[in-house]
Amino acid sequence: MKTAAIQLGKSYEVTVGRGTTIVRVIEINYKTDTSWKCETQNGKEIIISDATRFIKAIDDGKGSKMKKSQKVDKPALREASTRKKSPDTGDEQVSLPNPQAEPQAVTSPVATSDRAKESEQVADTETLERLRKAVKDADKKLRTARHALQFGFIDQSKLDETNNEYNEACKALKDAGGKVGTGGRCLGQMSSRDAAYKVLCATGESMNGRQICEMALDNCYWEPQGETPEATMVSAMLTEMKKKGDAARFIRTGKGLFAAKQ
Repeated sequence: MKTAAIQLGKSYEVTVGRGTTIVRVIEINYKTDTSWKCETQNGKEIIISDATRFIKAIDDGKGSKMKKSQKVDKPALREASTRKKSPDTGDEQVSLPNPQAEPQAVTSPVATSDRAKESEQVADTETLERLRKAVKDADKKLRTARHALQFGFIDQSKLDETNNEYNEACKALKDAGGKVGTGGRCLGQMSSRDAAYKVLCATGESMNGRQICEMALDNCYWEPQGETPEATMVSAMLTEMKKKGDAARFIRTGKGLFAAKQ
């Protein structure tokens, strides 16, 4: 969302890790870079410094529920619907059922739902699996692109292009009779260490943390969960080197440079 669209006291859906949550903006800081102090539904306070983490505004639902005094008594409503006014006296008369009338067929809710399912056009299993995989791949690229935009690795036009690809993949799956799921680990997603090792093996050269991180994000090998993906990846490589020693997959070839052990 745009910075100007985020208002104090409003509720928004924001990205947190690989999922989303609902927060309410309780303070806006304009002193340096704009940041927002928010409160989650559990009462926890968090600081958000990137407007792209705000997905959409949430309607508080005011006025959507009827007051108790406004609720209609359903039995009384049904009784009133069976009364008619006499054209001569204007008195209300109860309309009794006609015993000679033909009985109306009662439609079973189960039968109705079965017919609705039959009317839906569902593609074959192979097509649905292919479309589901396309949605998962597009979702993985979209979430990775959001992080890449946050740290300046790509521009807004690239994120918009990736978002359009995701929407088209979802539409194709829905049109085929499938459903779009949410949450869970993306297909093909790696840990930061595995992503770094794959990048170093592919290049066969020494690289610094920023270069490794950029290439991992560009190829959608890894989806960072924190706000410092470069530091996270470097820390993961150093941790493996410290714990495994000679068995580690990484070696240091210079100040801030890493390479895959051959």
